[in-house]
Amino acid sequence: MLFKFLELEQKNNNIKNAEYYHTNNIVSSNENYIIEIESIPVGVYISDFLDIELDDLFFKFLKKQIQISQNRGDVAGKIEIDKLQPCYKKYMKNVKEFNETGSRTMKNKDINYEFCNPLRSSIVTPSKPLYIKNEKDYIKYFKDIIKKIHKQLKSSFKLPKDYDKGFFDYFYNQLIINHRVRCAVHCDKKNKFPYSSLMCFSANKELKESVISFVDYDIGFPMKSNKSLLIFDSCKIRHANNEMTENLLKDRFSVVFYRK
Repeated sequence: MLFKFLELEQKNNNIKNAEYYHTNNIVSSNENYIIEIESIPVGVYISDFLDIELDDLFFKFLKKQIQISQNRGDVAGKIEIDKLQPCYKKYMKNVKEFNETGSRTMKNKDINYEFCNPLRSSIVTPSKPLYIKNEKDYIKYFKDIIKKIHKQLKSSFKLPKDYDKGFFDYFYNQLIINHRVRCAVHCDKKNKFPYSSLMCFSANKELKESVISFVDYDIGFPMKSNKSLLIFDSCKIRHANNEMTENLLKDRFSVVFYRK
């Protein structure tokens, strides 16, 4: 596999977390890249990483895993009342302040919990009911993918020598499955290992690719549906999704593999 070196250059922009961002500066989808900042590798992009056929049952399985989350913070964008579910709209009259980015309500004497815009998004861990109840399907659909990602991760970045094993005894121990989600600007500060892996999936043949952008560098990576892999330091590099038509977004799944 051949790689080109891609040095990222900081751009001056005033984009804040929880805002949406779109870049027209997109790398070639026919190349593979080792991504660097000041000559230090911070990511890997592989255009045609996956070469297995995914049937309709795979996409039905993904859809079945999706739950509604009100806790995704900046990923879900600044709170918009029109986006909130009715059970949360009624509490807005008691909200007195938001977090710094406006993506999360803050607790007060009248409301003792926080919430964000809803997203079709599920966090999966090997010890939680969502995985345990569907373990056979996760083995069927994700074991080979995670094995291949682990191999690439291990060859690209140094892993800790001792770690509690995650999915199928590999390194990553959590994944997020998103459906119909355009992520706003954010970074993943709470991950215990900086390098996350991202893939996008769709059964819609018209959805050839979608773009994830590195906001502070004004550069985008075309994620070919069911093919491309992007590994990067998601704890430090702010990222977001380019705008898409609703007709295509409704058929898009993104899966993030990471270490908590």
